[in-house]
Amino acid sequence: MKKQFETLFEMLKQPLRLEGGIKTDNSVRMVYPAERELESREYLLDAFIPILEAKGITFRLLDLSGFLFEVIDKNEIEALQEDEFDDYRWMKQGLSKRLESSLVKRLTEIAKEIPGGTAILYGTVALYPLIRFGEILKGVRNLNCRVVIMVPGEERDGTVYFLDQPDSGNYLAVKLT
Repeated sequence: MKKQFETLFEMLKQPLRLEGGIKTDNSVRMVYPAERELESREYLLDAFIPILEAKGITFRLLDLSGFLFEVIDKNEIEALQEDEFDDYRWMKQGLSKRLESSLVKRLTEIAKEIPGGTAILYGTVALYPLIRFGEILKGVRNLNCRVVIMVPGEERDGTVYFLDQPDSGNYLAVKLT
């Protein structure tokens, strides 16, 4: 895991590429085994972030562990609980779309605050199985900001699995595995 963070640091030291010969976006999926979630979060917060601060690298952290409750108020949650019994699949799809669009909006705001900087998303496991991070990355492809998403899961046969669910293909994101 330390090697992944070292590779990420080397990437973040480089200026943001707005255009290049090979088309990639400015996003990074940092994929690590789900059982190492707490270890990766601890390393991110206790070791990696202080390095970024010391080197003057512009970034914002976005902890997604409470994001659901920031986006949806108490009355909506109560209504969703009732909808769950009527049509769970429909309720889950609506909630997923709402969270995905809200996260794209939040990342767009962050990109305006730190042009050329980096947004680092962690605590992503809290949104399982509601968000497909590949869809989020498609929505923020043209931002003037790097987006780093901490992904507990694995890559198998070219597909990233968030926990054990395939997470929509985004072949333009850099994958650190």
